[in-house]
Amino acid sequence: MSDFDRIKPRAASAPPRRREPVPPGRPDREGKRALFSVEAPPPSSVPFGALTVTCSACRVTTAMTFGAAMTAAVPSVHLFLLRKDYPSWMRCPACKRRTWVRLGFRAR
Repeated sequence: MSDFDRIKPRAASAPPRRREPVPPGRPDREGKRALFSVEAPPPSSVPFGALTVTCSACRVTTAMTFGAAMTAAVPSVHLFLLRKDYPSWMRCPACKRRTWVRLGFRAR
């Protein structure tokens, strides 16, 4: 008697299991698209007290916590008196380029 005699042999009459094909065009409800999308949430869904960074190059508004914004702002230049529309020169969190951005605070 060998060590493999106690293992139950596979039944020859049972057909192998097959996966059902996924129907094409199935809507992706809160699936991979939600996990891997690059779309920023609309400003109305930004939580109270969050900082918003609006990029002048890609025109994307990104909501960030205060700590994440301070980390992204190192190094940066802020010229609030000279540039009115996009006064801060820093790395955009959306497109990862150094460009002029507008910083905001969600107060309502």
